[in-house]
Amino acid sequence: MAQALELTENVEMYLKYIYLLSQKNDGPAKTGEISHHLRVAPSSVTEMLDRLQDDGLAKHQKYQGASLTRKGRDIAVKILRRHCTMEYFLAQALGVPEGKYHDEACEMEHVLSEDTAVRLRKFIKQPDTCPDCYDLEKLHCAHLVGKR
Repeated sequence: MAQALELTENVEMYLKYIYLLSQKNDGPAKTGEISHHLRVAPSSVTEMLDRLQDDGLAKHQKYQGASLTRKGRDIAVKILRRHCTMEYFLAQALGVPEGKYHDEACEMEHVLSEDTAVRLRKFIKQPDTCPDCYDLEKLHCAHLVGKR
């Protein structure tokens, strides 16, 4: 029996981008797109997709792309929501400039607990549309458009 895949930062990033690309494509996330966004070789993506599938987090068909299972989607949404919360907090409350808040939020999304994220969302009065408002092209919450 295979050992369950640990939810490392790397695994979380795959889940997040499969989710975002599936939303953008209205269908499976293509291996090449995942490779581009994560800046890894397509062979590495294929290997991880197989591992995610073995762990019940994604479905992967060669040449068709990948989609998340319900379990994988739930994890991805939580990660993305934490990312949006941190971006919103950094940009809105602390005035961290564009170009910096995304990278910092990427680091923080992996260590912020769900409980703290919920409390922070209430404190900063973050819109309930997050994470569905995430703009993959601009790599930040759509509510931050024009914010500096």
